Amino acid sequence: MINKKKKSTYQFCIFIILLIMAVVSLTPFFYLLVTSFVTDMSQVFKNGIALKIKVDMLSIENYKMLLSDNEGLYFSWFKNSIIVTTIFTVLSVLLCSMVGYGISMYEFKGKKFIIILVMSTMMIPIETLMIPLYNEINSFHLLNKYLGVVFPFMVAPFTIYFFLQYAQTLSKEFMDAARIDGCGEFSIFLKVMSPLMKPAFSTMVILQATNAWNDFLWPLIVMSKSKNFTLTVGIQTYLSPYGNNYNLLFAGGVISVIPVVVLFFICQKMFMEGMIQGGIKG
Repeated sequence: MINKKKKSTYQFCIFIILLIMAVVSLTPFFYLLVTSFVTDMSQVFKNGIALKIKVDMLSIENYKMLLSDNEGLYFSWFKNSIIVTTIFTVLSVLLCSMVGYGISMYEFKGKKFIIILVMSTMMIPIETLMIPLYNEINSFHLLNKYLGVVFPFMVAPFTIYFFLQYAQTLSKEFMDAARIDGCGEFSIFLKVMSPLMKPAFSTMVILQATNAWNDFLWPLIVMSKSKNFTLTVGIQTYLSPYGNNYNLLFAGGVISVIPVVVLFFICQKMFMEGMIQGGIKG
């Protein structure tokens, strides 16, 4: 009985801690959501950021202004973000899974060196690579193009290492059985091992899609035309030295969160499983 009480108390304490963390994490978004319906932003920033918002201050005018833009810039930014995120996520997950799987499941000379190389590249600050990457993209004539945003970072060392760790939890007996049945190495990966890696794929789809959707610095460097901006870059144009349009900024920020939230809830179960198994070395 004592052990059960201790266990119940422990679980209750953990629940309270997680609940507090959830409230703290969600409070900024909740405030963003509420203020996105406020038309008079002077009331929000009165004497700093005012937390006292009355019901009669709320309206959907901000969303009407955002979605009725004659130039259709917001829809262009939204479309650009969807295209960039989709291309980046598909290519990144496919290529990184093949690399991580190959390093983990096959024995070859220089394997340890490659693993060390992959891990060491994770320690390089991305900001130090911006100038050479820009010159490279410029030489390939990919400025103001989707591929210019996608190519430099689609094979990420962290993603490779995650798939490498996850593949180590798989049994090589599946590969041997498939070879006996006459499958080639590529077919083994696609038809036999990939289905076993679904949690890892789901986890990386969420993480990579979120990273691509929220990326700001690199799209800002590559895209110089307003119509080519991604959503994160485009929304920032509502803030300028000549005036800040917080009405559109807050409304656009709320809408921009929706795709990532939907994606997370779709892949939530496999995401948790993948994060747990990806950290277990078999």
